[in-house]
Amino acid sequence: MSKNSKKIKVGDKVLVYLNGEVKELEIVDLPAGNLKEGKISWLSPLAQAVLGHSYPEKVVVKLDEDKTLECEILIPLN
Repeated sequence: MSKNSKKIKVGDKVLVYLNGEVKELEIVDLPAGNLKEGKISWLSPLAQAVLGHSYPEKVVVKLDEDKTLECEILIPLN
């Protein structure tokens, strides 16, 4: 995340609170996504939910038609 912008974009690393845990995530371009390494594809539901948002902010991740998940964007890491 650049110093001139608070908006999250592809390539940014962020600290989020998700499912009762704090996680470090990096939003990456395809096919670099690897959840074990904390890298998520920009096309994933979680990345789509946080892209364009800032911190601290809560977003809703739409998993399917009936399921959602709340994610809190805590701080940028880059």
